[in-house]
Amino acid sequence: MKLEFHPGVQRDVNEILAYYNNEGSAALADRFFTALQHRLAQIAENPGRCSPYPPHPKFHRAFIPRFPHVILFRMKGDLPRITVIKHQRQHPRRGLSRW
Repeated sequence: MKLEFHPGVQRDVNEILAYYNNEGSAALADRFFTALQHRLAQIAENPGRCSPYPPHPKFHRAFIPRFPHVILFRMKGDLPRITVIKHQRQHPRRGLSRW
């Protein structure tokens, strides 16, 4: 199965990578990006395995292992549409207006 992305997701990823490059290292940013790609592949393979996002039942969430970030997506027909990638401590409604 394929994935569809909201245009703001690229900005989300760029901000996270810049943070890890500046505050950590290039290796840490690479580990995050690898974990993100792996998790996105799992969502594409079986989006039904992801739990609902409690603040908004139409969204699903997927945690990125070993990192404090979450991927939020909605189903657009049979296609998962990634709407936001954010830190778990950011406001629960951040990115929910994207579609």
